[in-house]
Amino acid sequence: MIPSIEIREKARENSIPLTTIERDYTQNWILKYLFPLNMALKGGTGIKKAYIGDYRFSDDLDFTLLEKRDEHELLNLIKKSIINAKEESGINFHDNIEIEENINGFELDVYFRILRESGSHIKIKLDITKFQEEKIFLPLQTRDILHLYSDKIDATVKVYALEEIYAEKIRALFERTRPRDLYDVCFLYERVDKEKVLHILQKKCDLKGVRIDIQSLINRKDDFANAWESSLKNQLKKLPDFEKAFDTVMEIVG
Repeated sequence: MIPSIEIREKARENSIPLTTIERDYTQNWILKYLFPLNMALKGGTGIKKAYIGDYRFSDDLDFTLLEKRDEHELLNLIKKSIINAKEESGINFHDNIEIEENINGFELDVYFRILRESGSHIKIKLDITKFQEEKIFLPLQTRDILHLYSDKIDATVKVYALEEIYAEKIRALFERTRPRDLYDVCFLYERVDKEKVLHILQKKCDLKGVRIDIQSLINRKDDFANAWESSLKNQLKKLPDFEKAFDTVMEIVG
């Protein structure tokens, strides 16, 4: 495990809370030992952990199962993975891990401590989509985990293609109102193959019954704006201007 001074320096360099760095560091060790579970990482954490190391931080780990697993089997496999991560990393993981099944998949909360010797644990949520609830259209990638800390992690992760993540981020804009989706659609645009995104975007939307309704996005502008700072301030060194980001997204999806 890295020394506490390194965590403090990273937090200071990025102007973010200590817990954001602790969570980011711990996510990497969890990812290393979840690899055998045959799941694909996706979402914002997929961007940061596999493609762009200096991208925004992310709280949760989002996956899609690549094969059918029941609740009991999945829980046992994840518990074993956390035990292995604890033994190698020295991170103080809490032993109690519970699983909840929902309509799309499973949710688990993993609790841990690094700097804190007492008080509440820090939480990382694992959000796992059942394989039959999401269709993956582009070839999965196997990439090195981008571990920007002094102790090395020699491990890989199965992850969505960046264009697949991007298409899901556009879809998410019309499913929910979360500033991180707006941020990702804005700031990933120049890094993706637009033809690949366009090729799968409508398929992605059809899969979930989502309609690209520009007016609905305009109608929710104030909701995005009101949550912009509170949602992103702990994930970024410098918060970008909301109006510029929103206008850029409107140009992209309009």
